[in-house]
Amino acid sequence: MNMFRGYEYVDYDVYFDWLIILDACRYDFFIKNWKIGKTEPRASLDSCTLKVLDKMPPMKDAVVVTGHPFILLRRNKFGKVLDAGFNHNLSTTPPDYITRTVIKHFKTIRRFPKKILWFLQPHHPYIGETKLDVRIYKEDNVTLTPQEETERKLMEARKKGILLKAYEDNLKLVLKEIKKLLTLIKGKIIITSDHAEGLGLPLTKEDKPVYSHPCGRKELEVRIIPFCVINKYY
Repeated sequence: MNMFRGYEYVDYDVYFDWLIILDACRYDFFIKNWKIGKTEPRASLDSCTLKVLDKMPPMKDAVVVTGHPFILLRRNKFGKVLDAGFNHNLSTTPPDYITRTVIKHFKTIRRFPKKILWFLQPHHPYIGETKLDVRIYKEDNVTLTPQEETERKLMEARKKGILLKAYEDNLKLVLKEIKKLLTLIKGKIIITSDHAEGLGLPLTKEDKPVYSHPCGRKELEVRIIPFCVINKYY
């Protein structure tokens, strides 16, 4: 069994009908806010999306619904990618964009053996009840916001006492959308993540606090993700 610091690695190659990926989702916040199915902690393949995509197995029998810019750049990894759109004013794909695309293209989606819904939430920017505009892109909608700038803004938000609430509210926003989708989809449903998120909350004494999720990090804070299985055949 492949392990990372005592945790089993997430396996995207297991059998599923629907795979729901919540970008930058921490295990601890997930189990606090989600009580459906059976959830266990897993170790992510890396600490950032691009590196995780490099290590994920090709899924030529899968359709992906997403607005995630990085997944759209790696279309060749999957059988088909349906672009749910991106709101440049918010600098993200709101979760209801995914639901809307699933409903619109449901006949096409269900023909694929594997269906993947890749949400950007709870990844920043935080657009839930507690808002925090830490943007993915800079104002020109082309240049990625530098990692150092993102980390600085998250650290400032933590000092102001709003970071944890903003992150949790962003998670609640996407979980509310998933509950809607569960009325439509069935089969073996897995809810997991690509990597976790650094909120300045180290999970062990030997780890330093992390903000955001720089690539190649080993801290548990950015590597421990949920792996929830729901069997729904009715």
